[in-house]
Parts: sequence; C-alpha cells; structure tokens
Amino acid sequence: MAITEFLLFILTTTLGGMFLMWLYVRFLLFGYTKKYVQSNEATTKYLLMGGASSSILVHGFSRLYGSSWEERWSFKKEIVTGLINQYTNVQFPRNFNCT
Repeated sequence: MAITEFLLFILTTTLGGMFLMWLYVRFLLFGYTKKYVQSNEATTKYLLMGGASSSILVHGFSRLYGSSWEERWSFKKEIVTGLINQYTNVQFPRNFNCT
C-alpha cells in the first residue's frame, strides 16, 4: 500500500510541476509582442490574477493542513518534544504546552 501511495505522490507532483512550468511559459508569451498595448495590458492582468489566485490557493492549503492536525495534536507534541530532547540537554516537562 505504501509503494502505491508513493508512486501516486510522485506522479501527481510531476504532473503538477509540468503544469506550473506551462503556466510560467504562458506568463512570458502573453507579453511577447511589446508593440501592442493590449498585449501589455493582458500580461499585467494575467500576472496579477495569477498571483492573487496562487496566494488564495496556498492560504487554503495551509488552513486544510492546520485543521487536519488538530485531532492528533498530542501525538505531534510528543514527536516535537522527543526531537528537542534528543538534540539538546534541556528536558521539557510532560505537560509542555506548545500553543
């Protein structure tokens, strides 16, 4: 099961990267003809809308990631506390509050 998830992850990240590179090329090609005012206007609008939509998408992903770990916070806290204790000499108490 783990190998299937790994291969699916590799496939989706590769396809996503190819899609992003295609979009970046479109950003450049829309402004290729400099002598037309409409081309410059379209490039500016496309760049602003692309930046705004990307920032909204990243914000939504961060909210999803934050809400998915809410139920398992004690498990995450144990991992963080264990890693800190492993690499330092400071021993945190068990009721260590990360919030």
